Formats: sequence, C-alpha cells, structure tokens
Amino acid sequence: MKQFILAILVCVGMCIGVVGCGSEAVEETRSSERAASVSNSNLKEDSSVIAVGKTTVSYKEYKTYYYFMKNQYESILGTDIWKYNKAVKDKSVGQEAIESVLRQIIQVKVIGKEAAIEKVQLETDEKEEADYRAKTVFDSISAKQTQGIELKVLSKIFEENKLAQKMYNVQMGKLKIDYAANTLSAAKVELIYQAANAKNKETVKNTMSQILSEVTSSQNSFYTVAKNKTQADAIEYVVGNQDSRKNLAKAVVSLKKNQTSALIEEKDGFYIAHCIQTNSAALQQQYRNQLVSEKQTESFQKTYKTWSDKFDVKVSKALLAAN
Repeated sequence: MKQFILAILVCVGMCIGVVGCGSEAVEETRSSERAASVSNSNLKEDSSVIAVGKTTVSYKEYKTYYYFMKNQYESILGTDIWKYNKAVKDKSVGQEAIESVLRQIIQVKVIGKEAAIEKVQLETDEKEEADYRAKTVFDSISAKQTQGIELKVLSKIFEENKLAQKMYNVQMGKLKIDYAANTLSAAKVELIYQAANAKNKETVKNTMSQILSEVTSSQNSFYTVAKNKTQADAIEYVVGNQDSRKNLAKAVVSLKKNQTSALIEEKDGFYIAHCIQTNSAALQQQYRNQLVSEKQTESFQKTYKTWSDKFDVKVSKALLAAN
C-alpha cells in the first residue's frame, strides 16, 4: 500500500522543479496549453488546487496523495520527522515531502495528457486490475471517514498511475540499447568521494590523502571510514568500463579483491575505492542491467521534458501557504 503511488516515476528518478513551498503560486513558462485557474483561498474538497494545462486536481485528490505519503514516512520514521530541518535551504522534511507530492501529481497529469494525445489508454483488464488494487487498499484503511479518502478518487489515482506506467513501457519499447555483457568489465566497490572544484581542489586533495592514510593504517573497515567521510549518498557501487569517470573506471576494474586504490582524481572530485568483488560473468550482467536502467532513465527524462513543455502549471497559493 505504501508504495502504490508513482512507483515508475520514482524509479526513473525524475527531478523536475515545478513547485516550491513559497507564498506564491508557481507557473512555468507559457506553453501551448495555458493552465486553468486554481483556488487561492478558502479551500474546499472540490476546490482546484493544481492545474496542468486545462486539467485540474481537486483538494480532495491532493489530500489522498498526501495521506499515503504521510503514512509512509511516519510508519518508518515516526511523527517527529516533520519537525526536522535540513541544512540545505532550511526546509523541513515535511516541506520537502510536500513538494515531492506536488511534483509527482503534476508528472502523472502530464503523462496522462500526453497519453491522450498519443491515444494510449488502459485496456479493460488493465483498468479492472487498477480498480481491484484500489479497492483492496481502500478496504485496508482504517477510519476512512476521518481521513476523507473516497474509493472513487482512489480508483482514479490507481488508474492514472497505471497509465503512467504503461506510457513508460511504451517509450522503453521504442528504445534500442545494445550492451553485450561479455564486452563489459566491472567491479563492485566501496567508495569514498568528496566533491572538488577549481577553487578548493588542492584542499580537498589533501583531505582525501589524509583519509587514504587513515584507511590504510586504521583497524576499522573501509566501510566504517567511508560511512563517516564520503559525501555520496551511498557507499557500495558497481563501476565498470562504460563509466564516464574514466580514471575511476580504469582504477576500479584493475583492483584485486580486498584491495584499496590510490587516490583517484576525476572532474567532479576525488575518489578512493575498495574492491569487494572483481569482474565475473554475473557481475557483468548486473552491470549491463545497471547501464540499461541508466539509459532508460535518461531517455525517459528527456521525453518527459518535451511533454511537460506543452502545458502550463499552476499551484494554489492557499495550498502552499497551508503547508
């Protein structure tokens, strides 16, 4: 239930800056279909709070999306998570999550509008499957009346998300990607990364040299050091010969198992790699799947951009102010 909304959009990693939680409603650059009006005060269940071209989203529909997002976060991290302020831009986790929900709703509506243009729609069995899943989720929700969730709205959301998935699959069916696994070489590594630019390059290089000394002399595992020193979102990666970071790729594929690299300089900064699995047929296939996924993501993001440029977007000032 927690992940029913926008699984495919999260998967392809869209990061489309359509809205912000400021005091002003946000409009994109004028395009071929201007946005309908939205309610900017005294919001009611049927008030239009988001407009993608002429397609509007009611406050009731927005709250249904929001309910599932909120329920997912709180079930994992507790209710206090909303009070936590991130260092970047001084936004709370709650504000970031709300912006994410708004972006996600807009993405679904854009894809749905493009589906209509391309005459892609759900078949009868696909619609029935979406409605069945909606009913299953609806029946599992306690205190429906207080949450204000309606089966009709939930079914609409499921159907539109399923259509978004179908549009993604249609686009991926057109994409030709040819990576023969036996032409690839890769290694699974743990990485320490710190970003650098022309101004701080030498400082970062010195810092990373000290970290490398710590790695080679410490009794702690590489992972333990990496956890405290890396600026990347993750530590473990599969890196191979198709990576655009050529110095990193060359160093990584030459490492032996449990071997740590020297300091590696790249355009985006410095790396230290520790090999936990060397090249193998299984790893080549995993790397191929990773490359295909990255190409699919890149392709769909570009395609989505051409779709979204067709429609203006408006978001209610009252909705933003309320959050």
